[in-house]
Amino acid sequence: MKPTTLLPLLLQIAAFTSALPTADLPLSDPVEATRIADYWKPPIKSDIQFILTGIPDIDDGYINPKTGIYELDMFWTPAETMKGLKELGQRTVCYFSAATAETWRDDYKDFQKQDLGLELPDWPGERYLDIRRDNVLKVMKKRIDIAKEKGCDSIEPDNVDVYSNENGFKPVITPDDTIAYLHKLSEYARSKGMSVGIKNCIEILGDIFDDVDFAISEECVQYLNCTVYSNFTTAPRPGTEGKAVFEVEYLNYTYSGGWSDQGIALDPSKFRTNNVNFPGLTNEKLRRKLCNLDEPGASLETPYLKINTIIKTLDLDGFVMFCDGTAAKTQTKDVETGNRPGLNRRSWVREKSWRRMGGMPFDP
Repeated sequence: MKPTTLLPLLLQIAAFTSALPTADLPLSDPVEATRIADYWKPPIKSDIQFILTGIPDIDDGYINPKTGIYELDMFWTPAETMKGLKELGQRTVCYFSAATAETWRDDYKDFQKQDLGLELPDWPGERYLDIRRDNVLKVMKKRIDIAKEKGCDSIEPDNVDVYSNENGFKPVITPDDTIAYLHKLSEYARSKGMSVGIKNCIEILGDIFDDVDFAISEECVQYLNCTVYSNFTTAPRPGTEGKAVFEVEYLNYTYSGGWSDQGIALDPSKFRTNNVNFPGLTNEKLRRKLCNLDEPGASLETPYLKINTIIKTLDLDGFVMFCDGTAAKTQTKDVETGNRPGLNRRSWVREKSWRRMGGMPFDP
């Protein structure tokens, strides 16, 4: 090729290269050879409501509290509810277990015998999954497809800390196996336009920062590990941005006041609360402790480590209390539970939490 014909071609290539987008990938994504779709991510400062017992009842055209984000069971929450919540200005995080197989889920039959490990203690019908197997990933991708079809904005694949439990697999599942597994789940979910959250898994938080868009902590006040999440809410290295952390703490309560027609507690001063893990702390003192408000410099306007805290009961139903002492009950309705009648979900929290709390929460 003559130089006179080569020059225009080189100029075209240079122009094309300079026009390629260089900053349109979400900052939380690892560097990938393939393009990742844009997707919603929770802002650093956010409110949230977790409901895994029942589903929000929005038949009357309203939702309370208007937290902006609702986490719901992906299987049992219908697409109509997801759509209705979006019309009411709420984003949805869809929960499913990504490392256990539950006999009451519709796709249990899709797991192979080799996928299944030991049964979870105290949870008949639920068994650990070998997250290293291709078939397990295949089933989870189908679940992510369902989440997309239902209109979920985000997913929370739970129980991936299978490496820290007696699961029955040989060779043993390692934290590195979970990191690799989460990378695959995250890449697939993001390609479908959904963000990804991680619950607990504090041993690998630094390693999975790029593969998740927010974190959920259970009882970090109780376990004295809230500071672990500081690398999420503040950028851990150049070229990254902080990500939201949602903290849920648990209590028992009684309430002698009234509720509005839309489920708002009319007299929060009439709540009486306790948590057996913090003997001697009740009511406002307990709430301040659970919300980290006693930490130096912490306030409602400037939360400790920028963590977004809510207070629930272990039922994970419509009740929620916020750090300013206000409380609400989201109106909910029951859902069909397949071959596990009488239960709306498996426990979201560790079984030992039930024993620590002294049993079920109470509410007259």
